[in-house]
Amino acid sequence: MLASEANKKMFRHLDDHFVVETQRTRGGKNADGTDTRPYRFGEFDLLAVAMHPSTNNWSDFLYTVERWLVPTPGANQLVFKYQPVPKAPNNLWTDNLETAIDWLRSDMQRRLPSSALSSEE
Repeated sequence: MLASEANKKMFRHLDDHFVVETQRTRGGKNADGTDTRPYRFGEFDLLAVAMHPSTNNWSDFLYTVERWLVPTPGANQLVFKYQPVPKAPNNLWTDNLETAIDWLRSDMQRRLPSSALSSEE
């Protein structure tokens, strides 16, 4: 689900993007006290985002490769809870699942635009 416009404040210079929240809904702590809500890199392969909130069409999705997601600042093993999603497919997001699978299998190294991440988060 796409996050509110307020959450876009985390990403500077990305007016042409939405923001998707990528964490588990229930909170908890591991035995060592670390948070269990964030996903760790390696826990899934692709991220699929339903674009229905912006297109009003439940068959519209965008896909990207998990290893390309923005890491949590200061904890690079964790997927950052908010990820920038473009309003249309680009070289990091596709609306074709087969293309996303090809990207995954290719071992291409890319990264979503974390340089736009605000230091406030």
